[in-house]
Amino acid sequence: MNKKKILLLILVFVSSIIYAQKKVGDTKQGQASYYANKFHGKKTANGERFNMYGYTCAHRELPFDTYLKVTNLKNNKWVVVRVNDRGPFKAHRIIDLSKASAAKIDMVKDGIGNVKIEVLYINGQGTKVKIGTSGGGDDTITHHDHIKEKTPKEKPNRQTSTANKGDFAPPGTYSIWGTPKVLKNGYGVQMASYSDVKKAISAGKKANKKGLSTIFIQSGWSNSKHVYRLIYGDLSENDARKVTSKVRSKGYKGAFVKKHI
Repeated sequence: MNKKKILLLILVFVSSIIYAQKKVGDTKQGQASYYANKFHGKKTANGERFNMYGYTCAHRELPFDTYLKVTNLKNNKWVVVRVNDRGPFKAHRIIDLSKASAAKIDMVKDGIGNVKIEVLYINGQGTKVKIGTSGGGDDTITHHDHIKEKTPKEKPNRQTSTANKGDFAPPGTYSIWGTPKVLKNGYGVQMASYSDVKKAISAGKKANKKGLSTIFIQSGWSNSKHVYRLIYGDLSENDARKVTSKVRSKGYKGAFVKKHI
């Protein structure tokens, strides 16, 4: 990597710290772009499939599920979007919009535009507004545009409970993002087991950073207790045995071959 690229990365990192938006009402101005059609259907950084017809965006540091009001400073048209991806990767741009979002503020023809982004909801604080809500000039967001939060239901007992509103329900195998998986080869290498799904997800992300990219969470029961098994790979039984030593070398000393559900 040459010196210019290193300097550019440093500037991007420093600027993201200095100008980071952290709370409801924070605003920032800069340049916006939008996704090319070729990204439609591809996975975003939070595990969702990108939908060019939806109202989402990419931001470098705001948490996923942050809601933003994005205003085109050229015409004062605005749209509400939700963060579900990382980017843009050009230092002078602050946000990448879906094509539908860019169309709402008449930015498609120009390709890029100067915008103001305002935080409406972040880290459980603020008000979620229906994505795609839009306006211009003196138009404002009304209470009719707010997303009504559902009243929590009575907590079920342990035997019938599921994690994360239906994700990781036993028995089943999931990605660390909670997506159900149907595996072809039948075996993997169990690395660890947890009683708390959040700990299993955190451990799965750490395993990714260690170079174990194909990680699954097997949700099941053990002695009438709900467990979440961290498993590497979708392999034949023979291949699973071959890679067990590799998994152990990453710090999972008790790793062993495990059949997928």
